Amino acid sequence: MDIPLTPPSQPDPASQGSDGDQPDHDSRLFIGAMAKGMRVLELFNEHVTPLSIGDIAEHTHIGRSAAQRYVYTLHQLGYLNKDNESKRYFPALKLLSLVRGMQRHHSQRELAYPLLQRLAAQTLETVSWVELDGDDVVVLQNIPGAHITAINLPVGSRFPALTSSSGQVLLSHAPQAQLAVMLDALAPAVRSRFGTRSNAEVLAIFHEAAENGYSFTEKNFSEDGVSVSVPVTDAGRIVAAINVSTVHTRFDLAKAREVILPQLQQTAREASI
Repeated sequence: MDIPLTPPSQPDPASQGSDGDQPDHDSRLFIGAMAKGMRVLELFNEHVTPLSIGDIAEHTHIGRSAAQRYVYTLHQLGYLNKDNESKRYFPALKLLSLVRGMQRHHSQRELAYPLLQRLAAQTLETVSWVELDGDDVVVLQNIPGAHITAINLPVGSRFPALTSSSGQVLLSHAPQAQLAVMLDALAPAVRSRFGTRSNAEVLAIFHEAAENGYSFTEKNFSEDGVSVSVPVTDAGRIVAAINVSTVHTRFDLAKAREVILPQLQQTAREASI
């Protein structure tokens, strides 16, 4: 893994368009009506009491007539219930179906935690659960290594995806065109981590990660760092990576491949569903 990045700043809602469209969105693809409908649903997360059409119009700033149409549609689809006496609306149980997949994914991460602990005990090195977030990867679980010289990767740490072993396995099946765009957008200091490799040679790293099912990188901390990652899947889809970070004085690439990689692969297999 690399030295953490500063978390990216969040967009200012006031700078977005009337449909919530951000400057980097393709206006040809962005559906403003859908964004407004989602805003209506989000409103019920902010208010614990049932809401009237007037309440919804006031809080979403979409106008009473539009609010009525959105609420009617969501009610007809089964996502909102209506109290016939008060004419107020509240979330329906069908909304739970929208978060089932997310809950399953978070449960997968939580269920994997004992496996990460076991791997950390086996290797005595830093073990992390990492997921993709835009052009970065984020550490969401971490078991620190047992050594004084263990590499520290606190939960919430962010790294450029392209240059990290975890990002390389998470993006290993991404379209080449997408990877090329991400590569062109790298800051010079980050791009320099690939040394003198051409863009074609860098893109070949991701093909190799897809073929092998793992990725190794070497980074410079206070000592030379060695990082190896293996993907975790959900129904065949890559959703996360498990990473082991060590230092070259304990594991060079050959030894890490021989000792750490098989244990890491076994852990990832058990964590996949």
